[in-house]
Amino acid sequence: MDAHQEAEQILRLTNNDRFKALEVLEKQMNVLHMRAQVLMSLAGIVLTITGFSGRLIAGTSAVAQILVISGLSTVLVSAVWVFIRVMSIKWLTSEVCDESFKCFEAIISRRNKKTRAFVVGGRILCVGLFLYTIAFALMLLNANP
Repeated sequence: MDAHQEAEQILRLTNNDRFKALEVLEKQMNVLHMRAQVLMSLAGIVLTITGFSGRLIAGTSAVAQILVISGLSTVLVSAVWVFIRVMSIKWLTSEVCDESFKCFEAIISRRNKKTRAFVVGGRILCVGLFLYTIAFALMLLNANP
């Protein structure tokens, strides 16, 4: 469904009440921002773990060093991506609403763009966590009993 069709559908669901339609879109943007905050928190956890045990993990082998650095770098790329692409602020009320669907279409298009960016950021984060987890597993496998 494109932005125009979705704008029509939202207005139909809200009995053409533009304020209620704007509230629906605001709630959707809030959900997206809250989920982006979760990704940022996961990235923060990785940074915290690295501060406590990064040296121990990297001390296991050259492969573990490469994996820790790669994983940490990838997680940071994800955090920056999400911060810039998803968590940027533009108020919904900055869109001028006249009698056309243009303002709702613009908000829906922005929401969709942020949603795609969130998905990409989440995938980048997963790759970074995977690399980091392999490095951690190498440390555990090489631990002396």
